[in-house]
Amino acid sequence: MLWLSLVLAGLIAPVLPAENPDMPAQAARGKGFFLDAANKVHCSSCHEMEKQGTAVGPDLTKVGRLSPRAVLISMLSTRTVYVKEVELKTKDKFPAMIASESGNEVKLYDLSRTPPAPMTLEKTAIYAVRDNGVWKHPPESAGLSAEKLADIISYVRWVAFGDTKGVSPDELKQ
Repeated sequence: MLWLSLVLAGLIAPVLPAENPDMPAQAARGKGFFLDAANKVHCSSCHEMEKQGTAVGPDLTKVGRLSPRAVLISMLSTRTVYVKEVELKTKDKFPAMIASESGNEVKLYDLSRTPPAPMTLEKTAIYAVRDNGVWKHPPESAGLSAEKLADIISYVRWVAFGDTKGVSPDELKQ
């Protein structure tokens, strides 16, 4: 009872269980970067993992079983089948991910904004939807270190299939 009185009085901090005691340290570092909203290129602005983030981009657990080098290649790809260039009849153009189409509406995410902005447009407002030739996946242009990339990949692999081995930055080299 004494310890409870001391906790309530603010004299000692309660000992709380770790958020996820089974998560390896490297994966935890990767998760920190994945969710770090202070970082302009944080992964969770477009991807969702463990019910955190924005499910704009593809489900990363689907690439988690690939080799670390293959995951890196997907992260550093400058072009992706998911991103399109949308040109409006006003001649405004922006990179977008199309979420759905129904009737006369197109729901999409404007990737020229951080975080991506959801939009609903009438199909008649759209002049063209083309293959993207300009937008780059943020990890490609962010200059992330091999260590940080390995941490992020370790987190993806941990969520995807519980990998506890981790990823060495050397595994990311050609």
